Amino acid sequence: MNQKTVLVNRSILFAALVCLSLALIGCTPSLVGENAAAYSMGSLHARVDRDMASVYNASVSGLEKLEIKVTDKQKDVFGAKVVGRTSDEQIITIKIKPASPTSTTLSIHVGVMGSEERSRAIYEQIRKELGTVAMAGI
Repeated sequence: MNQKTVLVNRSILFAALVCLSLALIGCTPSLVGENAAAYSMGSLHARVDRDMASVYNASVSGLEKLEIKVTDKQKDVFGAKVVGRTSDEQIITIKIKPASPTSTTLSIHVGVMGSEERSRAIYEQIRKELGTVAMAGI
């Protein structure tokens, strides 16, 4: 192989690695308002107008009400994490961070590749636990 071919091959490899890195890393969508949620790169990202402790407790309670076994839970002043496992061995990870004293961001990831349907169901259960879901007909 001549030097030009090696240089071209390295350039192609570098470009492929950059594209792969961007695809795997992705970005967290910026959310405009309170109680907003967006699904991106395998996770549901949401912001709720409640303090972090309330969201943490609602996350643990929500998973239990959905009959999802909570396998790990951690919390300190800087953030919290709740991990659960479904009956079909899907791992659910909920990461919770305070955005302000009265506002919290959270991300919900289900399984290896993510599941929007399950993530949204878990998010809705958390909102029910928080009392932020509007009742039909009201």
